[in-house]
Amino acid sequence: MPRNDGNKYKNEDLKKIELTRKNIQKNEHFLTEKAGELTPHQIKDVKAHLVSKKKHLEETEGTIK
Repeated sequence: MPRNDGNKYKNEDLKKIELTRKNIQKNEHFLTEKAGELTPHQIKDVKAHLVSKKKHLEETEGTIK
């Protein structure tokens, strides 16, 4: 019978958080590259969404660690 790893879900959550951080950085880089092609309203919406994701990550990370 295998042992129950109590940290399995914590480790999975931390990996998801790190992946999300990388995706946020990619999105920010993409935004700077394509800023000329997007409308100011689109840029504002994307930035607001990224800020809310960052805030959620900070809150989640604090509860996991």
